[in-house]
Amino acid sequence: MRKLFTIVVALATLALGGVAMAGGGGNGGGGGEKQGDKAKFDSEITLNYDAGPYDPYDPYYEEARFHGKVTVSPANKEARQNRHLKKKCKKNRTVVIKNKSLPQGSEPFTTTTTNKKGKYSAAADEAYSEPGNYQAKVKKKRKVKAEVKCFGAKSNTVTVP
Repeated sequence: MRKLFTIVVALATLALGGVAMAGGGGNGGGGGEKQGDKAKFDSEITLNYDAGPYDPYDPYYEEARFHGKVTVSPANKEARQNRHLKKKCKKNRTVVIKNKSLPQGSEPFTTTTTNKKGKYSAAADEAYSEPGNYQAKVKKKRKVKAEVKCFGAKSNTVTVP
């Protein structure tokens, strides 16, 4: 009787193991990934200020610019396996540049978007009248169809005299 019980338990274990393998573990055959796993990327942003060339007859502030770049690095296993998705976190990111010397809740100085390489540029000709410490911020971004999540970031602080 004991042998029969052992054989029945062993067959039941084999049968359940075979069903689990054939069904993909109950996640819809996703190849071992959990449903809803996204490729997550960390973001970094830089901010630079270029005052433009000085000319005593032509105000140099007319050519002043803020510029920088958003760089992206994988934050999880799915992102490391799908590095081709990095470009989705670089292009068309919204960059907000604020004067941190003004009271909190004030309007941003300017807003721009990144190109396909993650670079951005914005006119800063009005910054001469609002001297202070400027900082750029890139907001988080989610691409639902591509299952990509890009984290937000803040830049270094740049002082405009």
